[in-house]
Parts: sequence; structure tokens; C-alpha cells
Amino acid sequence: MATQPTQDAVPSESPRDLKFNAGKIDEFVTSQGWTYTDRFGVKHYTIEGINYLAQQAMNAFGYVILTGKTFTTGATINNPNEVLLNTADGEYYKWTGSFAVGPKVVPENSTPASTGGIAPGAWIGVGDSSLRAALAATSGAGLVGISVGSVYPAGTVGSAIQYRTPQMYGIEPSTTNIIGSGLDAMFAAGGDIRFEKPGTYITDRTWVLRSGTRLWIGPGVTIKLANGSNVPVFKNYSYANSSAVDAYIEIWGSGTIDYNGANQTVVGLGSMASILKGITSLKIGGGIKVIGANKYAWLVCNVTYLTAVGLNFDTNSDGLHCQPPIRHAYIRNLKGKTGDDMLAFTIGDYANYNISEPGDFSDVDAEGLFCNYAHCAVKITGDGTGNFVRFRISGIYGDTEQSVVRVWGDANLTKTVVKNLTIENIFAKPGSTGSEFAAIEINDRGFGTSGYSIEVDTLLIRNLRSQNDAQQSVYFAGTFGSVIHDLVIDGLPRSAFAIFGVNNASTLAVDNLTIKNGNIIFQDNANSAVVVNRGTITNMNIENVACNFVSTNNGQIARLIAGCTVTRANWVNVYQLRGQRGWNHITSAMTGGTELNLTNYTCDGEGRIAQVTGSTLSVRMSNCRRINDTGAQTAFFASGGAITLSGSLETGFNTIGTSSGGVIKTTPGVHNIPCNVDLLTSVDGASVHNLNTSLSCGAGRVLVQTKVWKNLFSGATYTSSI
Repeated sequence: MATQPTQDAVPSESPRDLKFNAGKIDEFVTSQGWTYTDRFGVKHYTIEGINYLAQQAMNAFGYVILTGKTFTTGATINNPNEVLLNTADGEYYKWTGSFAVGPKVVPENSTPASTGGIAPGAWIGVGDSSLRAALAATSGAGLVGISVGSVYPAGTVGSAIQYRTPQMYGIEPSTTNIIGSGLDAMFAAGGDIRFEKPGTYITDRTWVLRSGTRLWIGPGVTIKLANGSNVPVFKNYSYANSSAVDAYIEIWGSGTIDYNGANQTVVGLGSMASILKGITSLKIGGGIKVIGANKYAWLVCNVTYLTAVGLNFDTNSDGLHCQPPIRHAYIRNLKGKTGDDMLAFTIGDYANYNISEPGDFSDVDAEGLFCNYAHCAVKITGDGTGNFVRFRISGIYGDTEQSVVRVWGDANLTKTVVKNLTIENIFAKPGSTGSEFAAIEINDRGFGTSGYSIEVDTLLIRNLRSQNDAQQSVYFAGTFGSVIHDLVIDGLPRSAFAIFGVNNASTLAVDNLTIKNGNIIFQDNANSAVVVNRGTITNMNIENVACNFVSTNNGQIARLIAGCTVTRANWVNVYQLRGQRGWNHITSAMTGGTELNLTNYTCDGEGRIAQVTGSTLSVRMSNCRRINDTGAQTAFFASGGAITLSGSLETGFNTIGTSSGGVIKTTPGVHNIPCNVDLLTSVDGASVHNLNTSLSCGAGRVLVQTKVWKNLFSGATYTSSI
């Protein structure tokens, strides 16, 4: 009969309990069952049960594969969950024997059979468990086969792989092998395509990007067009197949697209590196570089949302060339070398390159152009089938071969309509091949069909820091007919030849011109000026500008040439140091009369304030002065024509020049204008301060009536002949 234990508390020294426990120890050690029951009726695990639990834990959490170790190399097994590869059968084994005396040592060139045998308590195969451990590792996905052309259900490894690489299609980089056809299937599948492995990938065909494609061209990767291929490297599906608009396409990364233009012979659209047209949302950039394109590096057209950030160029023609319609564009950080324009916006183009559709460029914001070399940084031109609306261009640096920014006419681009354009923070130096090029050029070049060739509603030029000491900073020209309705130039270069010029008579007009905020050192040149005008300016406003001229031989605030027109001019807080004249009209009579309103104007030195040639000018002065002069040159001079003065001018010298066929007079009223009244044409009711002591009226405040000047203090009079 089995021993019945007591229910005494633990520890119990009852003989019955001691005998019972001895049996349980034997059961714990030798039983093949998983549990035994103690004297209180509670079950506990046997050694066999504990082994079972440990095995289950190892199965659940995986084994530790001794990487780089095999039965052939030899190894030391320290723990029961470590497994060792037998290269002879490709199976992993674990040691189930004892570790009581230390680790299990496996000599070199062993087998499971030669180092303990294959049996419980020795080596046992754990292939399935080892596989699970390998798959659970961070590199485990690499053990799973995949067909890149297949669609996998959710929750599978295949569905979790979100991108494709050339290597998945058996393609490796090579400087000699042409692999274009080998990746047709990859581009046809679309999605995320990643060129990650550095090297050169040569294609002899255009790779077409489907809607939803996100193409990554990684660092050190070059995608090169094979010799004689004569096609763009990339097109999008909508453009290539004349199909519905693609929803989204992205080309990104710091790699290189090499058109290999020296070894291509085609002209026209085949000479572009990439053509992307008909896309709702397009994103390109990330530092990607295009080299060797014979025409445009990027031809982009009909895009609703364009993002271009970080484009690099070393090409023979334009960098980023945009054609309409483009409705929203965010452009940042373009750099490198372009044989033509770094950034071009053309409504239409030459027939060989034109894929545009009627429509506008609208809401375009471009900032950060770094020109190592460019023919021109930015060009804007059109054919009248669309407008430029809400445009901002900012931050242009480096050197340009010709002008930095151009609004141009051309043989196929005969009507450019700009609604709103802001150009700001211009630091690039124009004219690397010749000093005749302005920083900003607006020029119809004689091309037009009807109306205006170039019509600009609002143009704001702000922070213009480009220096060209041999040409106007902003150059307006054209023989067909162009107009700027409102032009503001705010923030002027420190050194300049001239700030703004209207350079053709009868064909050019500016309705409202405002130039302000600058302290300029002008070149010693006859044409140096804030404004040079040969055409029509309705309102000329100059504000907060200091003009520093080298001598009194050259330089003027406004240089007015021949039959030009200025209806009114308002100069506020203008400082003229030396210079030939402030208002300088030369050659022949202007068209119509001009009102010149001077407020807080200072003429420092011997320069004149105003001179006309056969023209009519009314000068109204408020808080104006002439300082540091000797009176050698008078403030006003009329070589034919007439000048009418009013207001206040602080000076100690006669302001009226000796008659040279012209008339200088004042309006009726009291004026603080010192002058010799024998040189001033009489106007009844006018009062000035006479400086000519030799006249019978004497010096002082005088009033004229019927050519009789009367000293208001002494009563003495002088009868004038004029």
C-alpha cells in the first residue's frame, strides 16, 4: 500500500512525509510524465515537463544561429537554444545533451554522428525552427522568393515589398551593356522604382513613367542614353500615349541623367532629356543632375501642381523649360551650367520644340537660381494664347552670359502678356560675354502681330543688386510696340551705369514708374542716370534715392532725349551729389509739357537742377535746397522752351541761367526762389527774392506787375524788358 502523507505544515519531519517525498523525488527525476502531485494534492512539473516547456519556449522565440560556424569549422555550444549548421545535409542541429560539465565543444571537420550521435539526449535536427529564426531576423525577407511581376494578397511578404529595383529584374550596372529592354517590365509595373546600386545603367530607349510612379535615382547612379538612340530618356505615359492625364509622377534623388548628347544626332523633341506633359501633380529634383542634353533638360507642360526642388544642370540648352498650362508651380534651388536659359517659361515655342496648349502660367513661385554659367537665368515669352499670372522670381546668383532675366519677343513668340510679375533679390552679374547686357531686359525685338508685343500690367523689381557699370540695370526696348502699365523698382544697386531706360521712341510706354530706396554711385558717363527716356512715361516717381556722381560733366537723375514724353514727375527725398543736371532734356523738344514736383530735394555741388531744350517744364519745389555750390552754374537753364518755377528753393546764388532762347518764369504768388529778376520773365503777381544788386529795385523781396519789379521793403522799382 502506498505511503499516505500527512497534512502537516512545511517543513514536516514526519517519517511518513519523508518516505512519501523520497518517492516523489524519484518521480520528478525519472518520470516521462510532465507533472507529479505533492502531498497537498498540488501538481508540479517533472524534469521531462520542464524540458518540454523549454523546448516550447525555444520554438516560440527561435534559436540562435551561430553565424559563420558549422560542423566543418568547429564551434562551441554554450546554450541549449544555439544551433549549428551541418553543411553536408544543409540541416541545423541543436545539442540536447548535458551542459552540466560545461559547453559542448565541436571539433573541426566533425559531423553530428561523430560528436555524440543523432538521438534524444544528443544531436537532433531543428530545420523548421532554424528556418523560423532565420526568417524572423532583420535580413529574413532576403530568404523569401518573389515574382516582381505578380500581385500578392495583403499580409504577405510580397505585398509588403513596396518598391522595385533593377536587381529584382536581373539587371546590374554596367558601362558597356545596354539594358533598356531589361527594365521595360519594371517601368510598365510602375509604383516605387529605385535605382539604389551605384553605377551606370545604359538605355537605348525611352522609359515611360506611368501614373503613380515614384522614381528614385540614388547617389552614384547614372542613367545614360546609348549612342545613337536619339530619344528622350524619360516620358510620362499620358504624353507618350496621348491618353488621360497622369495623376502623380515623381523623379527624385541625387543621381545623374546623361543624355549623352555628343553621340546623338536628332533635333526637335528627340533632343530633350525628359518630356513630362499631362500630369496633375509632378515632383522632380532632390539634387538630380542632367548632363549632355542637346536641347531642354526638362520639358514640362500641362501640369496642375509642379514641384521642382534641387535640379542640377550641365547641358547645351535650357535647364527647366516650362510650357503652358501650368497652374501652380513651386520651384527652388536650380544650379549648374546651361547653354541657354536655366529656367524658361514660354507660351508656345519654335515648332520643333512646341508641345504647349492654350492656357496660362499662374501662381508660379521660383526661388534660388545659382548660375555657374547660363546664357540667361530666366526667360519669359509668349505667343498670345495665354498669360503670365501671379509670378514671383527670387534669389538669382552667379554669372550669366547675357541678361539675368528676360521678357522677350521672338519670331514665333510675338505676344507676351504679363499680369503680375515680381522679380526680387537679384545678385547675379550679367554680361559675362559683353558689358552691353542689362540685368533685366524687356524687349520685343521688333516681333509682333497686333496690339502690343509685350504688355505688362504690374512689374515689381525689388532688391536689384546686380552690377553692370556699362548698361542700364533694367532695359526696356523694342521697335514693334510694348507697354508696362505699372513698374516699381525698389532697392537699387550700390554701383550702376543707369537704373532704368526706355530705349525706343514712339513704340514704348510706361504708365506709372516708381524707383525708390537706393544710394547709388554712378559711372562717369554721359548716359549715367536714374532714368533714361526716349519713349513715353506718364508718371515718373523717384523716392528716397541718393545719386552720387563723379563730376559735374556727366550724370543726371533723368535723362530725357529728343521727342520723348513725361507727363509728370514726382521726386521725393532725392539727393544729387554733383552730376551735370537733375532733369536733363537734350537734343530737341519733348512731346507735350511736363510737371516736375520736387519735395525734400537736395542738389549738392555745382550740378544743375533742371535744363530743357525747346520743351515746356513746370517745376514745383517744396523744402528744396542747393548746397556747396559757387554759383558758377545756375540751378535752371532753358535752351529754348520754357521753365515755370514755383515754391521754395534754399540757395545763396542766382538760380536763373542767362537766356539762351528759352523762357524761365514763375507762377503768380510768393516764392522763395533767389534769382536775378532781369533774367526772369515777368508774370503779374509773382514775388521772388532778387539777388542782382545792380538793378534799380535793389536786392530783396520783389513783386512784379506789368513788368515792373517793386522792392517790398524800399519801394524801389525796376522795369524789366522780359
